Amino acid sequence: MRAKAFLCATVAIVALTSQSRALAQTATEAEASTAPVQSPEAQTPVEASADQEDAIVVTGLRRSLESSQRIKRESEGIVDAIVAEDIGKLPDTFASSALQRVAGVNVTRGGGEAAGVTVRGLPDLTTTYNGRQIFTAEGRYVQIQDFPAGTVAALEVYKSGLAPQIEGGIAGAVNVRGRKPFDFNGFEISGSLNYVHSEQSQGGAPNGNLLISNRWDTGIGEMGLLVNASYVGIDFLDSTREQSLVIARTNQINPDNGRISNYAPGYAAGLRFPDAQGNFLGYGKRWRPSANAAFQWKPTPELEIYADGLYQGFRSQDYNRWMFIPIFGPTLPNPENQPPLTLSNITTFPGTNQISSMTVTNAANPDGWTGSFNGKTDTYQAGGGAIWTRDRLRISADLAYTDSQYTADNVNVDYSMLGSPVRNVQFEATRDGGPTQTFVNYDITNPANFTTRGLWQERSVVTGKDWQARTDLSYDLDLGFLRRIDVGIRYADRKAGRDLGNVYANGQGIGVPLASLPGAEVKTSLPGFTYNRVQPNVFYATVTRDSIRDNLTELRSFFGAPAGQPAFNPSENFRANEKSYAAYAQLKYGFDLGGTVIDGVVGLRAVKTKTKIDGFSRVELPNVPVTNPAVSAESEYTDYLPNASARIGLSDKLQVRFAYTQTRTRPNFFDLRPNTTLFQPPTFTDPADPCFDAANVTEPCIERRRRGGSAGNPDLKPLTSDNYDASFEYYFSRTGSFTAAVFRHDAAGFLATVADRSQPGLRIDRPVNLGQTRLQGAEVTFTSFLDIDGLPEWMKGFGLQANGTYIDAKGDLQPNFASTLNNEQQEFPGVSKWAYNLVALYEKPQFSARLAYNYRSKFVTGYTLETFDPIAHAIKEKGRGQLDFSTSVTPVPNITLAFDIVNVLGNPLQRERAYDTGDVYARQILYLERSYSLGVRFRF
Repeated sequence: MRAKAFLCATVAIVALTSQSRALAQTATEAEASTAPVQSPEAQTPVEASADQEDAIVVTGLRRSLESSQRIKRESEGIVDAIVAEDIGKLPDTFASSALQRVAGVNVTRGGGEAAGVTVRGLPDLTTTYNGRQIFTAEGRYVQIQDFPAGTVAALEVYKSGLAPQIEGGIAGAVNVRGRKPFDFNGFEISGSLNYVHSEQSQGGAPNGNLLISNRWDTGIGEMGLLVNASYVGIDFLDSTREQSLVIARTNQINPDNGRISNYAPGYAAGLRFPDAQGNFLGYGKRWRPSANAAFQWKPTPELEIYADGLYQGFRSQDYNRWMFIPIFGPTLPNPENQPPLTLSNITTFPGTNQISSMTVTNAANPDGWTGSFNGKTDTYQAGGGAIWTRDRLRISADLAYTDSQYTADNVNVDYSMLGSPVRNVQFEATRDGGPTQTFVNYDITNPANFTTRGLWQERSVVTGKDWQARTDLSYDLDLGFLRRIDVGIRYADRKAGRDLGNVYANGQGIGVPLASLPGAEVKTSLPGFTYNRVQPNVFYATVTRDSIRDNLTELRSFFGAPAGQPAFNPSENFRANEKSYAAYAQLKYGFDLGGTVIDGVVGLRAVKTKTKIDGFSRVELPNVPVTNPAVSAESEYTDYLPNASARIGLSDKLQVRFAYTQTRTRPNFFDLRPNTTLFQPPTFTDPADPCFDAANVTEPCIERRRRGGSAGNPDLKPLTSDNYDASFEYYFSRTGSFTAAVFRHDAAGFLATVADRSQPGLRIDRPVNLGQTRLQGAEVTFTSFLDIDGLPEWMKGFGLQANGTYIDAKGDLQPNFASTLNNEQQEFPGVSKWAYNLVALYEKPQFSARLAYNYRSKFVTGYTLETFDPIAHAIKEKGRGQLDFSTSVTPVPNITLAFDIVNVLGNPLQRERAYDTGDVYARQILYLERSYSLGVRFRF
């Protein structure tokens, strides 16, 4: 794809997490806080305080809400939980989608699912599985969507930390709780089978899970065994209309050749418009096989021995189509005999200098690529341990091994239109906004109108392994207000690595029609933009995914690319080893002060981290062979993480909490790598180019003469945060509560990739730690069924869940861009000021339904700086709500039919970017998938 010369720097707040052990406390003080909360099947229901509550059947949604409320109420930290209403049934199709119902939790959407979980505006989450650290490849955490909903018993969101928790995750922790055989009374078999149909892609995928569990009394004690297998698949399409971040001007003199760019005869100079448009269609088939097994053995009532294993798989086959439509002239310097770009039929938005629509003639040829991407992840974890309890003492030990590998293989076939058709462009469509265009007298469905340009190939292999071991001791004290002491140690030895290689074979001069590629199958009738046909360029000739994959050997030969997969590039590779040593102590206190019960914990966790990363740099100099010298970096530091909390029980239904925690997250291995890559500076060979004269030391020429490069940064510091929380909690029934909380995070050290120009003649893009960031806000939640005495029985099936969050986030985000900062730039990426959930429920033993609406207000997705606009404005996503529906019918005991619709409204994501002093053009209009699911669940 033809590249434009512009300066771009993007701030990205990097999600850097390690994992944490999520802990919960039961109502009995004698039970240690390190014991995980049991699943609803194993818990004793909270006794109702009124006769009319005793008459209510506690099943399904009610039981889920009751269990969630119990976890929140009795925890030593500030916790929100989502508990599966039954085996294999979270309230959403995907585990990550269910998290968005929690107050203060936001997700990003795309690729047919929800991802990018943030808690109270912070992106750095610890993720654990049954309290044990888990990760994917070289990352710090595992994606929540990698857990199939059918295997999850509960999702526990810890918004304030405890000393026994595994360090990391300045945003908090999410513990994914699976099931164990002792959760059930005896033999259990359950499962589900459903089919998900996606509307945009016009495709579908089966989904299912099966759980078998049993427990036995034997001569050597009680034993239990559980096995669980799951398969989750989606077939999706995301459709995007977008336009350039570069905002050009009409009748502007080009400094490189003195000619008028964007020639608009008869119109005023300085009219503004985005200088390119584009259409992206991202198809994907993704599936996640998963399996886990758990064994429990109690040889004596005091001793439990356990072992478990988990497998998580991810497979992706994506097919991407991209069309880039320039509204700028051919590559400069423009030959004198080439006709200039001409703009005509211009209309502007009333009262502005912004162009609304126009006709474009003699622009650069539209081009793009057709991509075939394959991704694969395999993650294995196996572990075991023992728990010994006697009287007031509890000792536990756990050992686990994790092995994860991710591989990716991407192939793009580049194309170009044979000519530059006249195009009528619109910059804000009447429906949903954003760009559209129509080609005049040019058939984009005809393969003969496209030529080949090149072949891009890339592959990567990313790995991660670790051993983790911990021992914990809890002892109930009898020392007045001192109730319990918890102490423990933990050791982890983590290894990570990445290999990456890519190669581009430029076929610009081949000039062969698209249909003449070896084995080419050209297709024009692929779906896209199902909800909105304002875009006429939906169907155009492209090579199919299968014909690319099936003819790779011939395509490599045709384009002159090396045979086989691309070789790994040493400067992109690294190997890391990280050892961490942790010890903690925590005291639980409690006393009765005139009828007011006060309890809480005070603790400290100390963590020593040793890191060593090996890699290779790459140096390119004129007339000198390329070298790849080996590089290495080591670091060592110790963190001390205090925590303190208080819970004040004002009555049996009303309590107040206060908490202070200090958290931190280690940088990702990729950012810590010591690799540096330096490329040769450009050579100016055209005497007509102003920068050909070495005496020209204007800023544009100085910038163009810089040697470019990129690097990691082994001197990065961990992200840190001081967290303050206060909450008011009123529990008025088994499933009814009202809670309100205020919070503040004083964070420092978020990462951004910036252009380092500190060395003369060099520009190196490297990650750096940023300054102080403050996030503060409030959240409220309300949950209840209409359990009101005197109402008809059918009305008592109605329920409501509602929560809302307000966050104010400001920070020092771009210290290296001090000369271009404005007030807008202080907004923290990824944070919506307002977010809320409204969930209407109805449940009776044979029928249940749920209508869930999730909304988040506008937020910054990133910052950009480009040549024609020296202010680094934000790209913002507008506020959007999504409506999901689910219902189930149980015609006979143990058999349930379920139907779900995700994204009922089908409204798009809308992103925009301001320029100059605040004028705005749409950046992207993204139509997400709408899906329908029909299936059956059983349990015996």
